[in-house]
Amino acid sequence: MMASLAASTAAASLGVSEMFGNPLNFSGAARTSAPPASSPVTFKPVALFSKKKAAPPPKSKPAPVSPANEELAKWYGPDRRIFLPEGLLDRSDIPAYLTGEVPGDYGYDPFGLSKRPEDFSKYQAYELIHGRWAMLGAAGFIIPEALNKFGANCGPEAVWFKTGALLLEGNTLNYFGRNIPINLVFAVIFEIILVGGAEYYRITNGLGFEDQLHPGGPFDPLGLAKDPDQAAILKVKEIKNGRLAMFAMLGFYFQAYVTGEGPVENLAKHLSDPFGNNLLTVIAGSTERAPTL
Repeated sequence: MMASLAASTAAASLGVSEMFGNPLNFSGAARTSAPPASSPVTFKPVALFSKKKAAPPPKSKPAPVSPANEELAKWYGPDRRIFLPEGLLDRSDIPAYLTGEVPGDYGYDPFGLSKRPEDFSKYQAYELIHGRWAMLGAAGFIIPEALNKFGANCGPEAVWFKTGALLLEGNTLNYFGRNIPINLVFAVIFEIILVGGAEYYRITNGLGFEDQLHPGGPFDPLGLAKDPDQAAILKVKEIKNGRLAMFAMLGFYFQAYVTGEGPVENLAKHLSDPFGNNLLTVIAGSTERAPTL
């Protein structure tokens, strides 16, 4: 009787295995022996057609994220901010080579200029260097004119393009009432030495920096980028301000050509009469226009 019970049990398990598609192990079935009389045989009912699923395992509580890591997640990685809102741009449309590993990567490369890794590195360096020069240039456009407008003696012509005209005419510069004996030839030579020297050391890595684009060390005298997370955030801020400065420089050029005035004077006139001095009134010719360049 016990042998027949074991045989029926093996047949039942064989039927269940076939029903659920499990592999059949005939060798194991052949070696199955009858259970001893002292051990009771228990049967576990199986609900074959039940729709109730097992409860999922409890979710682990996420570890607290520091503010620095939260800020980094906005600008780096696959979930970073992109150049269009989520509803207007699907992340699957972002080129695969824009992985969010470099600062300022918004997934925007409509012409595919950075498909090759060597081109990516090259254009990244070009953009960062032009952005840094644009930030310096924008400050040089604004500060002397603003100082001159609000009481400082920076010469009769502290506007950026008129300062260049003074040098072309053979005059010298005047800042804070002091004559600076700099003529055009000296200014050009000085600029070539400074800019050319900086580019030479950057290309040849003459100072032996590990990261040529973000060297740190003597170029971070205040130690603002000692913390790696803070350094990554500062890199994003730098490229964002550099891009804004490049657009600002382009705007300064067009403003000077159209109005014949510097950016500070344009801003002062607009703030004094926003509806009488703006882009539309300048284009329409209803505002008095200074002599052109």
